[in-house]
Amino acid sequence: MNQDELNERCIKLLKSPGVQNQLWHPRMFWEVGALDNPTASDLTRPKVDLSELEVMLATAANEESLCREDVNAQHPGRAEFIERHIRRGERPLLQQAG
Repeated sequence: MNQDELNERCIKLLKSPGVQNQLWHPRMFWEVGALDNPTASDLTRPKVDLSELEVMLATAANEESLCREDVNAQHPGRAEFIERHIRRGERPLLQQAG
């Protein structure tokens, strides 16, 4: 999955009910400038690693992550760490966008 497709997946997950219940603002994960209510087209410059963000958002949305294996291949156990924090109601610190 290329970065644009991954970004689109993260935006889609951000809109799911399970993620909306977390009250996470897009500003936490993307550079949006002074926009208070950014649209999907404004979410083009991620602050965090999109693969890790996808794992986090998929877990919160109760969906299967498409990036779990990639995240674990780079940092063994990292995907489970992210998932475990989300299931406990915590938000893990994600790697910065590369």
